[in-house]
Amino acid sequence: MNEKKWVVYLVRCSDNSLYCGISNDLKNRLIEHNSGIGAKYTRSRRPVELVGASPEMTKSEALKLEYRIKQLPVDKKIAELKRKEKNVMAILKKDLQSLQKEIKALEKKMEKLIAAAEKRKKPQAAKKTTAKPLKAKITQKASVKRAPTKKKTAPPTATDQVLKIIKGSKKGVGAATLMKKTGFDQKKVWNILFKAFKEGRIKRVGKGLYAGV
Repeated sequence: MNEKKWVVYLVRCSDNSLYCGISNDLKNRLIEHNSGIGAKYTRSRRPVELVGASPEMTKSEALKLEYRIKQLPVDKKIAELKRKEKNVMAILKKDLQSLQKEIKALEKKMEKLIAAAEKRKKPQAAKKTTAKPLKAKITQKASVKRAPTKKKTAPPTATDQVLKIIKGSKKGVGAATLMKKTGFDQKKVWNILFKAFKEGRIKRVGKGLYAGV
């Protein structure tokens, strides 16, 4: 369960004063303030207008930030709220950069594995196998007429879904597109691509692009 759904908000009242509060449903909270059923302070100072809101956080974090803002002078309340937003954005930016590095490393590893699989596949393809024709024995049996039974079709596997998308594209499909269309994570998509490529079910048509054989 995600507990980070609380925000700290600032509204400007009709008398130009500021009110600070917390909420896990900011849209409805503003409606309550302007309809007179919100905080006691804002009832006689309607209408109120939203000045700013923090990023989502836990209730405990929101209460601490609300208390800190309420201790500040009016001219510093808005600055404190924006400072909190900048800090959160900086953390998110670092996390995103770290994730991008991991993705690039995984892509390089995948490219090396596919290249190695291609090298192993070429010598095998060069060898020609001569198969001796076998005479099939045909036996005639009386056929008993039976009512056709409907076969239950099994739901498509993750590999089936990925291959269907790949074979439906003429120019080739990349891992990012497959992740978007299937909802699978990157690791799962790469594993399916590697296995299908190794089995000769798909081919590489460009850097990071795959098409049906």
